[in-house]
Amino acid sequence: MNTTITAKPQWFWRWLAGPDGSRAYSMAPVQIRLLVCCALLIAAGIGFLGNGQNFLRDPDTLWHVTLGADIWATKSFPHVDAYSHTFAGEPWIAKEWLSQMLIFAAHSAGGWNGVILLAVAALLTALVQVYWPLSSKLNPVTAAVIALAAIMLSREVLWARPHVIVLPVLIWFVYSVWSAARENRTPSFILLLAMCLWANMHGSFTFGFAVAGLSFLYFLNGHRKLRSTQTYRWLIFLALCPVAAMVHPYGYEAIWSTIVVAKSEALPYISEWRAFSAQKDVAGELVILGLIGLFALGRLRLNIFTVIFLCFLLHMYLTHFRFMYLFFLLTPLLLADGAGAQIKWISYERWKDKAGTTELGRAFAILSGPFLIVTAALTAFAFVFAGRHADWTPAETYPVAAIEAARAAGVSGKVMNYYGYGGALIYERIPTFVDGRADRLFQNGFVEEINQTRLAGGEEMLKDHIEKYDISWSIYPARDGRVKLLDKMSGWERLYGDDRAVVHAKE
Repeated sequence: MNTTITAKPQWFWRWLAGPDGSRAYSMAPVQIRLLVCCALLIAAGIGFLGNGQNFLRDPDTLWHVTLGADIWATKSFPHVDAYSHTFAGEPWIAKEWLSQMLIFAAHSAGGWNGVILLAVAALLTALVQVYWPLSSKLNPVTAAVIALAAIMLSREVLWARPHVIVLPVLIWFVYSVWSAARENRTPSFILLLAMCLWANMHGSFTFGFAVAGLSFLYFLNGHRKLRSTQTYRWLIFLALCPVAAMVHPYGYEAIWSTIVVAKSEALPYISEWRAFSAQKDVAGELVILGLIGLFALGRLRLNIFTVIFLCFLLHMYLTHFRFMYLFFLLTPLLLADGAGAQIKWISYERWKDKAGTTELGRAFAILSGPFLIVTAALTAFAFVFAGRHADWTPAETYPVAAIEAARAAGVSGKVMNYYGYGGALIYERIPTFVDGRADRLFQNGFVEEINQTRLAGGEEMLKDHIEKYDISWSIYPARDGRVKLLDKMSGWERLYGDDRAVVHAKE
């Protein structure tokens, strides 16, 4: 009889068995949650960095860099428009100055790579803020899948802009205030610092006022003691929220500007402010239908204030596409308690009971070492890969070749430009015809007139603009209908054209 002896590395079996020599080595539930969190961050980070240029698809990123640079250089904050020739001198404020400074600092330190890494860091922080509370109510794998899905479903509006940079502060404030109400306690006054930061970073901070007010009603419903120290502390907190928001270079104007934006006549013409469309947003429709199904089947039973909050988030998403990230990121946090208690097979408690010395715990323990080594190597590769693209520029919204050609041809005077090129022109220090600051500027029917020049029969309106604003040259996308109009317009010549942009100038 032949006997085959296979040598086995003793160090491996000792490590596998654990420090006590048994095969029952396991990890505590919190360690497993941390390990899954690391895996989630690394997977998401590699995905973000591998598609880093997507963060630069929006033209506003370019003028945010310029605004931050100017605030740093002048040590002052603008009060009038100095970046367009059509509305120069009109009232305008840099209400998101702190985010703009951060974007500028990232750009100064690492070029477009730095801007991408800043956005990725903000998103990864937000991912942890969603995952960690979820993993205390649901099993870690389910929590990780939901958190990652929330980010992926929001990807259409995740650009390197202030609304992404502020996400960690936003989630910190909203979840903390809501948790205080749910747990029948008062919110920490440290959250006023979060409100102050939020107000200086992005105009969505007034959403925090609504959340704080609804949270207070939620608290009262459970507390049922109108006259108590906790109630008075809540009232003081609510009163101080707008005060904290006005700790801002523009004071009360920071709050007033959000009202002005909401009433802007330009919003219907800005794509990110469009209403929800089931044909375009199929994934969003499926999520909404899935939630309706869970409620209809009785799998989720929520208190009235959580339902009101969810309806508010859904209303914002359905009304304006840009608010999809609030709906997708905050909804899981609102539903986690109910889902964990009512859907047993994904609950944290059921998972924790099995996580101890079972195969699940041993599997995580066994794989932890190789996993961390491999993922560290992949992370290093991702950052090296990103570093190879230090010259990334947002090609769709930054027609570098066309602008350089116009300068080489010696064009001068006022430009008439495509809305999406406004950020590039500001970045290049060329006063714009129109740009992404249309939430407060370019009013009195101006944006509507621009839209008419794109439609059939828009030639007369185009000629009116050329004469009224003393236009000397233009830059539009190659497929824009105004290019054909300018091609055949007398007194104009095509100076440059490629598959992206075309430059015309007066002869």
